[in-house]
Amino acid sequence: MDVSDVPRPATHQLLALAAAARPDWSPDQLRDVIAQARCRDFTWSRLLVAVAQLIADPEAEPPDLLAGSPDAWRYRPRPAPDTAARGAAAARAALHNTDTD
Repeated sequence: MDVSDVPRPATHQLLALAAAARPDWSPDQLRDVIAQARCRDFTWSRLLVAVAQLIADPEAEPPDLLAGSPDAWRYRPRPAPDTAARGAAAARAALHNTDTD
């Protein structure tokens, strides 16, 4: 099996799990919320984890899935971990530069 094939989306099985674990939730409401999350570019992995967390929280409701997602226009990717170290090293080098060309 090709690694790029996993994890595979299994929305029907996720809905079945939610129906079994959370009979207090409306299956139609969860289905709609999942569809909205997919439109907001949730990856399958992110969606799976988020729904599992909601299922485990006795106070959670399906719309909470969308409430915790950042708006795309507000999203700012974090810099790579070494970016700050490289920037600090460049600043130190500039401060200690003794070239007087």
